[in-house]
Formats: sequence, C-alpha cells, structure tokens
Amino acid sequence: MNGTATISISKLRENAAKVIDEVTRKGEPLTILSRSEPKAVIADYEYFKALEEAVFDLTDTQEVERAKKESRTPLSSYIKKRWGTENI
Repeated sequence: MNGTATISISKLRENAAKVIDEVTRKGEPLTILSRSEPKAVIADYEYFKALEEAVFDLTDTQEVERAKKESRTPLSSYIKKRWGTENI
C-alpha cells in the first residue's frame, strides 16, 4: 500500500479524535481498512490541498499540450467561413 500507514475502521471508530490529531501532527495520510481492504484515506488538510493543486496543475498541463497539437485556423478565415464576411 505504498508505505502508507493503515488503520482498521473499527480502530478508527474507537479513537477517531486521536487518529485525526495524529494524522494532522504527522502530516501523512492514513489508509482506512475494512476487512483488510483499503476503503478510504484520512489526510491532513494541507496535504490534501497540495495534492488537489498538483492534480489541477497536471490536468492544466495536459490540456495545454493537447491544445498545442490542434490545428489552427486564422481568425480571418474563421470569420469568413462563419459569417461569410469578406471585409475584415
């Protein structure tokens, strides 16, 4: 599980406040297990926000790369085709 610490859901129920405090203090995510299967992750808020920002940055970068590969039409050609305007 990528070296991430784990806790069973039953232990989490017993010690939720303590577990959240520990996750916040350490700044590392904690995987919640149900019947030995990973079901969820508890993460410090700042860690989560950093991950979220990284995902947005990655998707923005991928979108830019896709846009670079698209064919381009000069604005004058687009206007002529769209509205049939000869004088621009």
